[in-house]
Amino acid sequence: MRGALGMMQELQLKDVDIIFDKEKPQNKGTEISILSEINKKTADIEYKFIIGSNGIWNTIQDFSDDNKCLWKPKSEGEYIIMVQAREKNGKKSFDYLAKENYLISNKNPIKFIENVSVDKNDLMIGDKCSIKVKATEEDLLYRFYVKGYQGWDPIIDYTKDNTLLYTANNAGEKEFLIECKKPNSNENFDDYITIKINVSDIEKLEITNFKCTNNNLIIGEDLRFYVETEGPTNRTILYKFYKISKEGKATCIQDYSTKENVTYKEEKSGEYKILCFVKDIFSDKEYDDRAVILYKVKSYKDIKIKGFSADLNSPQVVGTDIKFKIVAEGGSNLVYRYKVKGSHEEDSGFIRNDEYLWNTNEAGNYEVTVFVKDASYQGEYECFEKIDFNIEKKGDKPVKILDVVVDKERTIIIGEQVNIMVTAEGGTRLNYSFIVYKDKKKVENAVYSKANWVNFIPEEKGDYEIEINVKDRYSDKSYDAHTFVYLKVREYLPGEIDYIILPCKENYVVGDSIEFESIIQNTKSVLVKYVTKINGHTVEETEFLKNKKLRFIPKISGKYKIEVYAKNVKCTEEYDSKKELNLYISEASPVINTKIIINKPEGKINEEVTFEVKNSGGKDVCYEFYLMENGNWRKVQSYSKKQYYSFIPFVRGKYKILALAKSYYKKVSYEDYDEIIFKVVD
Repeated sequence: MRGALGMMQELQLKDVDIIFDKEKPQNKGTEISILSEINKKTADIEYKFIIGSNGIWNTIQDFSDDNKCLWKPKSEGEYIIMVQAREKNGKKSFDYLAKENYLISNKNPIKFIENVSVDKNDLMIGDKCSIKVKATEEDLLYRFYVKGYQGWDPIIDYTKDNTLLYTANNAGEKEFLIECKKPNSNENFDDYITIKINVSDIEKLEITNFKCTNNNLIIGEDLRFYVETEGPTNRTILYKFYKISKEGKATCIQDYSTKENVTYKEEKSGEYKILCFVKDIFSDKEYDDRAVILYKVKSYKDIKIKGFSADLNSPQVVGTDIKFKIVAEGGSNLVYRYKVKGSHEEDSGFIRNDEYLWNTNEAGNYEVTVFVKDASYQGEYECFEKIDFNIEKKGDKPVKILDVVVDKERTIIIGEQVNIMVTAEGGTRLNYSFIVYKDKKKVENAVYSKANWVNFIPEEKGDYEIEINVKDRYSDKSYDAHTFVYLKVREYLPGEIDYIILPCKENYVVGDSIEFESIIQNTKSVLVKYVTKINGHTVEETEFLKNKKLRFIPKISGKYKIEVYAKNVKCTEEYDSKKELNLYISEASPVINTKIIINKPEGKINEEVTFEVKNSGGKDVCYEFYLMENGNWRKVQSYSKKQYYSFIPFVRGKYKILALAKSYYKKVSYEDYDEIIFKVVD
């Protein structure tokens, strides 16, 4: 999910070249011919020539058919020559763009620089290289620049250090300008040289599977999501998860870490989305790929009747008390309604008792029905079950099951023995049988015997029913009384893990909070849309909103344009009125030379270890720490101005600490980093 302004992508316009008739550098006052050529065969092209120096741009030839221009610089300095070209019938301010640097100097430079050595010419994002200057003299001063979008961006001002440790945090060809001079020199520089290195992008990382592993999505229960990726090997992949409500409110439920799964509990039913971001730990993007799942969380599981039985079988005699037992699952607050139809009718109304005692007082054929629903359900019922019963005239005392005792919880593990014991009365001599059903299919059968108990060892997971039958040894019926015991068998008892996930100036500098409000007549009936542009490129566009205020924090430097569109809620046109706000945001210097310093050579169990980060450059530098334990990276301290991290190891072994650093105001994952390995002993 991108920030309020997102990341500006550098404009890449190809098929245009700038050619000078004189080599660089030249003296001031020299007339220099500039020629622009477009490789693409396109008719009706106009050209514009612009010269920039020290942040000031001057047009020396406005748009015309002439692709040549003469330039006669009046002063020394470093210049940027920019050519814009456009098609006459086009709608853009320009279609082609090219830039070149040009040095104007009247002095004959002294050759102090012999050569520049680079330990790596081809890097991948996240790699580092060392750039070292070899000079003919000692005690020289050196400074380093890197070529940016607006020209040469300073990295290190004049120091005696002739080495630059460069961290590659974005892809492309990188050109460096190295200048040197004597300490007592009055010149801006005495000698210079440029070098180039190539930074390759990280291999594409893709999400190949994103799924929810729950069978039921119920409030108050763990919801589990798992993501699979495909991409570069031997790279550290980070995962981040957002929950998005139906109203569009997004909540981060797991910040970037190496965990490819997330578990959380939802407290409110409704439709939701879960959004996953994945990225390489050294990627210069906010994310490398993302995926979303739409799911619906219910207030409770669907209600199912697993069993409805009487403690006595049919027929029975008048005056016999018959207890009906309903076993149902699902719902959050079940209620039951029992209706008896026949010679004598009864209706319990909805009650919370899952048992119903029927006092038989008249012979006849009856239908006993139980209706089940959740107490919050507005309908008549959600499911029902029936039993037919015949009541005859009074005879001998019937067989009745008084109690069933199970020595384990109703949820057990495969291979665990369960003992079931029955207490019954009536008849002359009672016999007992036990029948085991798995997923409604008979799997075991213990025939009638005197034993009123059975040991049961499940070998597979699933839902089991144990039917208990009791009858008098002289009875002709298949049973005189019966009941059911219901067991849920799992492969394992899941562990419960809880997650707590949270948180959450008027200057024109990167990172400042800038807020403005649109004052509009008839405010309550007006909607407002905001379009944000950086250097002419649209980076964010909202829908029409009721909010009349906009607050944003610029992440990069450049020219910002905020376009405000307003319309009435009944407007059928695109908008009623439009205003613009233009701002220029300046940048901070880069963070370099990042180094982690540990307060002791090696750690000990139960003793605190502190890691302090030092570097140079940047503005309001923030730090983020990752810790590797048992081969697994995890974020231990999110970006903040706290430049140290302390922790107490509890086990011996090898640990790694990775520190990422960046200016607070820069919209990048990091600018520089360092990592160290340390050991913990007894």
